[in-house]
Amino acid sequence: VWVAMASGLPMGGGRKEQSLRHRPGCVTQGAPSEGRLNVHLICHSHDDVGWLKTVDQYYYGANNSIQHAGVQYILDTVLDEIMLNADRKFTYVEQAFFQRWWTEQSDEKREIVKGLVDKGQLEFINGGWSMHDEACTHFVSMIENTAFGHRFLKDQFDYKPSIGWQIDPFGHSATQASLLSAEMGFDALYFARIDWQEAKRRTERREMEMIWQASPSWGADAQVFTGAFLDGGYGPPPGFCFDQNQCNGGFPVMDDECMEDENVKFYVDKFVETALRYANNTRSAGTPTQNIMFLMGSDFQYENADGWYKNLDKIIHHVNKDGRVNVFYSTPATYTAAKHRENLTWPVKRDDFMPLANDDNSYWTGFFTSRPTLKRYERKMAGYLQAVRQIQLLADLPVNKHVRSQLKRAGKSKPWYRFWYGMDRQDVDPLAAAVSLTQHHDAVSGTEMQHVAYDYATRMAAGCLVADLAAEEGMATMLGLPKDKSLTVCHLLNETVCQPSSSASGAGDSFVVVLYNPLSAERQLQVRVPVDSSALEVSAIETGEVIASDVLPPTPLASSLQELQHADIASSLVLSFPALLPPLCFRAFLIQPNQSRKKQEAPRRFEKAVWTEEAEEQLVVENKFVKVTFNMTSGLLSSFLNKEQQVSIELSQNFFWYESAQGENVQRSGAYIFRPNHTAADGQDARCVSRDCRATIKVKEGKGSVEVHQTFSEWAIQTVRLFSFSKEVEVEWTVGPIPVEDLQGKEVISRFQTNISSSSSFLTDSNGRDILERRRCSTSLYAQDSQCRPSVPSYNVTQPVAGNFFPVNTMIAIQDPWASLAVLVDRAQGGTSLVDGQLELMVHRRLLFDDNRGVQEPLNETQSISPYDWEDEDHNVHHEPYRIGKGLVVRGKHVLAVASPETAAEGYRRVQDEIYLEPVLFASSRKAHQLASAIRQGSRMCNSSSGSLHSLPPNIAILTIEKQPLNTHGEYTVLLRVAHKFGIGEHGTLSQPATVSLARLFKVAHLSHPFKVDELTLSGNQLRSEMEKRRRRWRPEESQASRSHLFRGEPVGEHKKIKLAPLQIRTFLLYYR
Repeated sequence: VWVAMASGLPMGGGRKEQSLRHRPGCVTQGAPSEGRLNVHLICHSHDDVGWLKTVDQYYYGANNSIQHAGVQYILDTVLDEIMLNADRKFTYVEQAFFQRWWTEQSDEKREIVKGLVDKGQLEFINGGWSMHDEACTHFVSMIENTAFGHRFLKDQFDYKPSIGWQIDPFGHSATQASLLSAEMGFDALYFARIDWQEAKRRTERREMEMIWQASPSWGADAQVFTGAFLDGGYGPPPGFCFDQNQCNGGFPVMDDECMEDENVKFYVDKFVETALRYANNTRSAGTPTQNIMFLMGSDFQYENADGWYKNLDKIIHHVNKDGRVNVFYSTPATYTAAKHRENLTWPVKRDDFMPLANDDNSYWTGFFTSRPTLKRYERKMAGYLQAVRQIQLLADLPVNKHVRSQLKRAGKSKPWYRFWYGMDRQDVDPLAAAVSLTQHHDAVSGTEMQHVAYDYATRMAAGCLVADLAAEEGMATMLGLPKDKSLTVCHLLNETVCQPSSSASGAGDSFVVVLYNPLSAERQLQVRVPVDSSALEVSAIETGEVIASDVLPPTPLASSLQELQHADIASSLVLSFPALLPPLCFRAFLIQPNQSRKKQEAPRRFEKAVWTEEAEEQLVVENKFVKVTFNMTSGLLSSFLNKEQQVSIELSQNFFWYESAQGENVQRSGAYIFRPNHTAADGQDARCVSRDCRATIKVKEGKGSVEVHQTFSEWAIQTVRLFSFSKEVEVEWTVGPIPVEDLQGKEVISRFQTNISSSSSFLTDSNGRDILERRRCSTSLYAQDSQCRPSVPSYNVTQPVAGNFFPVNTMIAIQDPWASLAVLVDRAQGGTSLVDGQLELMVHRRLLFDDNRGVQEPLNETQSISPYDWEDEDHNVHHEPYRIGKGLVVRGKHVLAVASPETAAEGYRRVQDEIYLEPVLFASSRKAHQLASAIRQGSRMCNSSSGSLHSLPPNIAILTIEKQPLNTHGEYTVLLRVAHKFGIGEHGTLSQPATVSLARLFKVAHLSHPFKVDELTLSGNQLRSEMEKRRRRWRPEESQASRSHLFRGEPVGEHKKIKLAPLQIRTFLLYYR
């Protein structure tokens, strides 16, 4: 105050009008200069939206005994500091933090921030809600996470991020390059972590910057300029960290010549030396003009931004005065523009950056499976979010309802239902925010502390509660029901829990079930409804037809699994019946008591699945499409026949476990790292879960299905199901609690053994999109392999089991010229093929030691944990939690598909969609017969087999659809993404381009005739035509010249027709009056 008064400065707001009043003599102006070595200083803070602390704790700076970090203070002090000097810049990423901070600011402060954005001092890159993981995420969720953040930036600043910034994820996927970079309109993508052997080779060859053409179907049309940081990190060069908390303030630049410890020359020489080393490892080495980046910041840095900027001002001033290099404040966008002006040719990369290893024994392949229940919950909620948005749109509900008033009316107002920063404006925003948050690279990856994992799940549960209200209201509207008729969404079907159906059937009453299909294709399924009565009859409400049904025991639990969380409310039986659901529409059913339950069967709409015993050694289960056999001696699968194509394979499946490395002075298995202990190079000495490598089996036959229940041990069971209509076999597995009484960590796999001659290759998906061929690296220890990593011709696999695991988000497959086996998954898992004809998927992990990668606790999930700070009986204070209750029990599904290689994609692409977008089951027990009558009279939307859509080509799908709030002209708009489902060469006919009419997409009256259609970029934040005009074109090396551009679809044509090329996704804004 005294200084302000003495200098005549105004008491409030005067500092921002001054330029370096307290930095006399420092000149910080600068820009890239021709003929110079230009050093771009990128001031940034990498702020995890949860890891060791929850996202709330990180924002507020709470729980600092675990980690010192407070994001609100970072944003406060950074913006104060860059206001002082127009040369200073800052780069920021995580919108989950920035948007919370933004809502706390005054209108005056917001205007100041807008000015900083306009002047380029504050640059947003990536722009997603979180910096999503790339190994364990589905491509739709990756799009949603990015688009959710972009929406806020567009609304607040009309800002469109132009740079991808994935600096911390543990490996990088083809989807990130093609969809999440090129199709977002990004000019470049930068990251830090790549395999150490690839980094070494690229550094030696000056290829750390490249053109990445990651998609086999898109080629050069979806390429992106890509840079991997030297030294494998995203922090400042050694000796140049000036953060008060993370590096104790560093060693400050002391430029007073009268001081004994004046160190300007030391810093200038060190800076120039480092810059020259970096420059010598770049593509432009030896050319007159070079541009390099110095990242000035790291995890949660700049909490006291003054320390950073004060020292960097001096660095810039004195280094430029020295004259050997040109240094200045910059941003990734400025750096990218400078690299483009260098007009060099760049090497081309066509494979992905999976998996990651940072030394001989540290393969980051464990996190592909870590926290399997969180992975499943995220995937389920991501699909449900899309379904609710569809229902809102089809029911023509407003999208800007006040969430808290809805909750209050529903009688749900507990504190944990409160949401962040204005998230009560749109009724699916809380779920969208929670799902996007969980895409974070320390969330769905399973690499966070236990209390943080609980926090992610709690946020999704809270968001789901609000989405349920929208879904239930929307479905009632679609059914033509008055508002007092209540429907309930049943989410816990895998635990045999659905309150309306259980209570009604248990009391001898009728109830209604409504099934909504979020797929844009017709789907056939066997419905499973929890009930507490065996005397029930099912009829279709629309036609009155009685449907053949079964009442079966629920999926069995081994003896040690009886104490599940919802065991007290779980139903004792399951009602099972077939249903055929039209696309983007519903079917409703009346279930009522039938005490007589006549012996004669109701008319069957589907052919029966049957089982027989052939001799004493073989069990046969079959329908008209599929025949599978079990060996009665071993209790295991033994063969699979596709009857339509006459493709037959030998097939067995069993559970095994790897012993986790956990000794002293060795790299241990942990949340990130998978390292089996003393295991054969081909993994064949993994131990059977059952004592004798056998299973006991029981068979349950119903009218629509046959179930084979296998018990492998007290903690591993499985149900193999064949439905009457199915061309695939469903395998529902339940694993856990993994026993650790022997003090040995275990990593459990499901292994499939066939007679397919797979020739060291197998297929995995890239985030559910591209299907990539993988080559098994040699399983001979320390053998160099010239084929398994295309970018590293002499790759040396030092951990042959862990080093051959890849991320599996939707499917893994092996094939030969005659047969293909695909295994489809319901969550992210690690998978591999260590032996020809074999596949394995890791389904569960329980570890007793940390892997020393920062999370600081073992991956030992139990029913609960104690607080992190607790006091024992002797009043000793502890700072690590202890585990409470039994270990984690995991239940999931694998779907097995056998076909010829030429037709395999037709099956697995369909099942991929069916698993991701599950049907939504609503139930009501209130006056069921009146409800059924009201539905019969009031519902007209789904009377045809095509549901709410006109027919789509079989290779086209509606990916996402979302109603937008009314615009200023009183028009409402719909954001639509349409996708081609097949890649180039996957199928003879379905891989061909296809045409769709947007004018005749929907049958629903309020969606049938859009008067205008705009094509947007993938995140929906700008016109695609504008992005294409400013897109930078990069020059590949002549020796690696890009393949010719593939057909990518024409602009929107007459009658609003569009064409889609293989795997293309096109995004549109449809306008309605």
